[in-house]
Amino acid sequence: MNDLMKTPSRDPDDRLDAVLRQELHWETPPEVSARLLALVPGNQVPAPAVPAPPRPQSWYSMLVLVLTAAAVGLSLGVAWQFYGTVGAELGLIAMFDQLRYAPLIGLQRLYDALPASRQVVAILLVIRDQIHWLLLAIMLWLAFDQQPQRQTVRN
Repeated sequence: MNDLMKTPSRDPDDRLDAVLRQELHWETPPEVSARLLALVPGNQVPAPAVPAPPRPQSWYSMLVLVLTAAAVGLSLGVAWQFYGTVGAELGLIAMFDQLRYAPLIGLQRLYDALPASRQVVAILLVIRDQIHWLLLAIMLWLAFDQQPQRQTVRN
């Protein structure tokens, strides 16, 4: 009867549990603990002086910057060539041309169906131009306004 109550052996699982428990146990470095304790208000423990990490020399930083820019430029060039080739084979260039001329075709069909729509479209274009000038005037007025800016108070 005792043999039935005994749990089956989980030997591989037990070893995995032991390894995981050992790896998940972290020891914090003493300087990190001291710096965290220094953040607590009213704590009298002085923070240890931590040396600044060494900075790379300027030539090394410039070399990394140039190599990164070259790698990004080369990647963009290869992608441009690849997508250009794929786009040409799929007919994307012709589709983009059709999309570019679609508003003109739509307006022409509207003019053919409703000849009076030419005047409505002309009025809308004049209104659009006036609104552009109005927005430009507002932006210039705000840019050259000499009144002091109001300071907002943040809590």
